[in-house]
This record gives sequence, C-alpha cells and structure tokens, in this order.
Amino acid sequence: MNIVDKAVKIINKKYKINKVDVAIVVGSGLIDAMPEVTDKIVVKYDDIGLPKSKVQGHSGSFVFGDYNGKKLVFVSRMHFYESGSLQKVRMPLEICAKLGVKQVVLLTSSGSINQSFKVGDVMLIDDHINLSGVNPLVGIDNLSFTNMTDCYNSELRKRVMQIAADESIILKNGIFVQMSGPSYETLAEIKMIRSLGGDAVSMSTAHDCIIANYLNMSVVGFSVIVNECASEAVELTHAEVLENAAKACAKLKVILSKLI
Repeated sequence: MNIVDKAVKIINKKYKINKVDVAIVVGSGLIDAMPEVTDKIVVKYDDIGLPKSKVQGHSGSFVFGDYNGKKLVFVSRMHFYESGSLQKVRMPLEICAKLGVKQVVLLTSSGSINQSFKVGDVMLIDDHINLSGVNPLVGIDNLSFTNMTDCYNSELRKRVMQIAADESIILKNGIFVQMSGPSYETLAEIKMIRSLGGDAVSMSTAHDCIIANYLNMSVVGFSVIVNECASEAVELTHAEVLENAAKACAKLKVILSKLI
C-alpha cells in the first residue's frame, strides 16, 4: 500500500471521514479567508505519513469541516521547492480525490507583474503559464495527456465574477505564472514574464491546477497580490507576504463563502 492509500485509510478509520465535497488549497497567510466551518477536524500531515511543511504560513495539515451542508477540507500545499519531489507535490490532492473531492479552489499569495495591480488586490486566475521547469505529472503511474484548455473552469469563473459584482467587490482578472522558487524573480525575469502576458507570479498553483485536472476535478483559482514585484525598487521578503496577505482575506472570504 502506497503513502496516499495509507493516509486515506487512516483518515477513513481514525477520523471517520469518507466523503468530502470541496477542497480549498490555502496560500501563504490566507487562512483567515477560509469560511467558518463547524465540526472541525485537524489532521496533521506527519500523523498520516506525509512530510511536514517547511514554509512559514503553511500548517502542514488537512482541516476538515462542515459548511452549509457541504463537507470542506482546507489543504496545506506542498511546494516543489521544498523537496524537489513531484510525488510529494501530488499527494495532498491525490488524497482529496480518493475522498471524493470534485471541486478545488486554489489560493496563492503572489507578486504583481501587471503594473496596475496593487497590494491587497484579488485576481481571479483566467489561465496560467507554468515556468517552473517541471510538470507535476512527470513520472505518474497512470500516464494521461491531460487536457488543459479550460483548466480554470469557465462556469466557476462566471459564478465568481457574478458574486463579486453582487457584493461590490473589485476583482481583477489575469494570467498567473508559476516559477519554481525558492528564490524570488530577478528583474530580468519579471520583464520576461510581463512580455509573455503574465499578470501575477508565485512559486505554486500551476502545479496544483495540473494535478487537479488530471484527477478530473473542476478548478477555480485566486491570486492574492501581496507584493509589487512590478516595481524595480521593491525588496521582497516572506514576512511581507504574510502581512499583506491578511489585507485581502476579508473580501476573499466573502467570495469563497458565497461560492461554496
């Protein structure tokens, strides 16, 4: 039995969780954007055989709970730069798939490439460009040439835009770019990303989107602007990322609560 199957077995038997409706993959500093759930159950990764997160702002756990009749799970992301292992990157969403998840919300704290974007803006991801240098499906056992033409589900994006309009929330739209990390982008790389049509950049999320589509999940994604790497004068730090992420949590929480 592999690590994923063992983890699912523990979740089924020890925590009595067998069916989950929606997964939300939580970005750095964005835990306060999560809907308020009842009957919360925290399952730490190291209790089910998964590695701990090395990144501040990521809990290294699944958080299960109920919200308006739906079973949710908040997922702590595994980044490729933490281990260099694509298998580890896939594990959280593979577990979600085996628990029945069909819809995934991806959140990421990002730097702005689009010079009109400001700290605290929320960008609905229309599409992505994977510049990480790897595809998370490389080496997967059941090889599939996964279709990515509507990888951020168009119907879910329409619903999000209607919610934002109804709630008078200003929502940006754009193209998200993933780099591998863990270093931030050089000035030359920022210019390159802008020339390719990228609006926001981080070190995750495109991988999650690819994995979720492979697993036949519908995906919607949000990129929260936490620093302005479009400016050549900015000095980027992870502490700044966590601090600025909090500025967007209130409006993102409204959108997520209405969407779910």
